[in-house]
Amino acid sequence: MLYSLVAEHLPGFLARCEDLDKYVPGFVQREFEAFLHCGILDYGFARVHCPACSFDRLVAFSCKGRAFCPSCGARRMEDGAAHLCNEVLPPLIPYRQWVLSFPKPLRYLMAYNAAICRDITRILSRVVLRYLKRLAKKFLKLKSVQFANPGALVVIQRFGSGLNLNVHLHALMTDGVYVLDDQDRPIFWVLPEPSREDLDHLAAQLCDEVMELLRRRGFWSDSDDSSDNEDPVDPLMGQLARASMTGTLAFGPAGSRVVTLGNPQDARVSKGRAGHASGFNLDAAVRVAADDRLHRERLCRYLLRPPLAQGRLGERPDGRYAFQMKHPWPDGTSVLIFSGVELIGRLAALVPPPRQHAVRYFGIFAPHSKLRPLVVPKPLKPKPSPACCILSDDTEKCRYSRRTPWAQLLQMVFGIDVLECPKCSCRMQRIAFLTQPRVIRRFLDAIAKRDEPP
Repeated sequence: MLYSLVAEHLPGFLARCEDLDKYVPGFVQREFEAFLHCGILDYGFARVHCPACSFDRLVAFSCKGRAFCPSCGARRMEDGAAHLCNEVLPPLIPYRQWVLSFPKPLRYLMAYNAAICRDITRILSRVVLRYLKRLAKKFLKLKSVQFANPGALVVIQRFGSGLNLNVHLHALMTDGVYVLDDQDRPIFWVLPEPSREDLDHLAAQLCDEVMELLRRRGFWSDSDDSSDNEDPVDPLMGQLARASMTGTLAFGPAGSRVVTLGNPQDARVSKGRAGHASGFNLDAAVRVAADDRLHRERLCRYLLRPPLAQGRLGERPDGRYAFQMKHPWPDGTSVLIFSGVELIGRLAALVPPPRQHAVRYFGIFAPHSKLRPLVVPKPLKPKPSPACCILSDDTEKCRYSRRTPWAQLLQMVFGIDVLECPKCSCRMQRIAFLTQPRVIRRFLDAIAKRDEPP
């Protein structure tokens, strides 16, 4: 469904942008073009061979997109969650998720300004880690906050539940601190749960420090002159971002809103467990127990999940598309109705700019922390290097790398072992990568009659 949508309506989207004399950034066009080539044998594949029965299998290349490709996003999620649980997060300590959301003007700025997004991420980690250190000093009666050592990793998410642009931060932090004993061994101490007053105070601190950052960078002025606050975003991406955040149509009449369906009786009531301050919302309700590895892995997958699940997208008889949300909104809305071009615009707003990290590490999880080697779990065995991780099954002879072998990711996500021969169950070997279009066409024509690629 998603592939048919993009293939059918992407030319219309580009034509509408051209009619408006607005340029589609190259990284957005490349994301859509790569998605249209994802999983198609005509654009390249790996050939694997069974040495026992001479059975051959072709494994198509994937786009490895970072925006909306469901299959590549699922594999990236599994790879990242496995890396965090096996090689970053200490196993037998509790964790708490801190979620920070922002007012809409700030989301708009963070979406395409890497420096501002990076600095706000640092502010979140600094404020919450400082709170944990002070709480540890009071609760554990330490001489100084320097003896308390918490850790955090922050994931930048760009999407909301309705395919809307909503830049917010998910921080997974230790629900306590490490303290070195007399023999310089790290001992973990659990801290009390933050109260509602603590969350309100932290949200106010975050608001003050972020506003001060924006004033220093020249992105915010207290004067009433609107010329001081200029639009920092590309014209087209700014139009798509504003429409995505406000729920309006990017190419329709001014002020026209997206059609929604729902039942007011399904409206959710807010439980009021988060801290609020001038549009900043800080939530810390989710906690994972020390011995609950299953929920820790699920939480890591949740932090790294892709924005779109194909099962929630469907086509209506009138040619429009319906997106079914997992949970109703507070007003009861559960289904969003888009035209094809408008939905392409929503997906374009979710494409992250290139060369931006989605996960950042702080405290004892930081790369240069002296305590990191003492607390993070040691890898059980070496993993393959990036040069041989695509379909290699021999992990013992390869040098260390954090990437999970691509064949293993395919098995984790789809339940298909591409390196197992379906005839004799022997292990297959990769023998060639076919990337040249002329060679690919000759090979595919030799094994079967094929139409032109989509």
